[in-house]
Amino acid sequence: MSPAAERDRTWLSIQHLRGFAALSVVLFHACQWSQIDFATGQAGVDVFFVISGFVMWTATTGEPVRPLEFLKRRVIRVVPLYWLITLVLAAGVLLFPARFPDLAVTPGHLALSLAFVQHMNPAGYPFPLLAPGWTLNYEAVFYLAFAGLLWLPEARRLVALTFALMVLAFAGFAWPPAYQMLLNPLFLEFLGGVWLARMAQTQLLPDRSIGWLLLGAGIGLFVVIQLVNMDWALWRPMVWGAPAILLVAGAVSVEADGGWKPIPGLRALGDASYSTYLIHPLTIGALAMTIGAWNPWIFIPSAIIVAVISGLVCWRLVERPMLNRLRQRLA
Repeated sequence: MSPAAERDRTWLSIQHLRGFAALSVVLFHACQWSQIDFATGQAGVDVFFVISGFVMWTATTGEPVRPLEFLKRRVIRVVPLYWLITLVLAAGVLLFPARFPDLAVTPGHLALSLAFVQHMNPAGYPFPLLAPGWTLNYEAVFYLAFAGLLWLPEARRLVALTFALMVLAFAGFAWPPAYQMLLNPLFLEFLGGVWLARMAQTQLLPDRSIGWLLLGAGIGLFVVIQLVNMDWALWRPMVWGAPAILLVAGAVSVEADGGWKPIPGLRALGDASYSTYLIHPLTIGALAMTIGAWNPWIFIPSAIIVAVISGLVCWRLVERPMLNRLRQRLA
């Protein structure tokens, strides 16, 4: 496959994994409302980080990409919907504060949240106003590091990016106060995705039989981690990041060898994963206040259905039209 074709290729397995990752996070928050421990559901974020590294490297393969052009594309893709939902949430908190007892809107907190700057919220936790936005703060740093190295040839860029992400990953150990402020090993998950993309680019991925084994190993590790209730707090990139990398490695290896087949409906779930990820805390919270979360057998399936439907509606009626309009104006 030519470099241009590799760059423009849509990886069906990646889209499917996006959908599964979003569902995993939705299930975690639904269980949280019902006071059920499903901490491993948060690992959907780790899968997203690996996917991000894979997609960013793949999207810049084969021809020079100007750093500002790259950042413009990322801003168009990520910022508008995040700002819109954050501002809707801020309005809700200000108008109906009793409905949001754990949230407070201050000018500084809102501004830093919209600017993707990691900070402590009024409650003393490192979360923006819209809680899932903490992952976008990591994405923003990764994008900046990636853009700053786009002027290098691909082979040198890979080495430089590996060094830069490792510095970001381990700097928090040298300066502990910065560990919660982004400088921690979560950046190794982006790096894992970058290297997987490089392996796909150079046709070094294993065949589909090994790919299925890697995929099964990733799923199996997640199951074991959940069953043994492993402590992930400090070593999250190893506890959840390692199986996340195995999962993505297995999926793309199977697809690269022609063994990944379309699954009806799952492509749309992957397309809507960003909308689902951002909006689901609001829709699940509204559902919990409406029907209560005391009966998990009713609440959790209902929360998943509501989150999926609201994500698809948001993608179809808000995210996709907004992106198309912005891309046309800024083309």
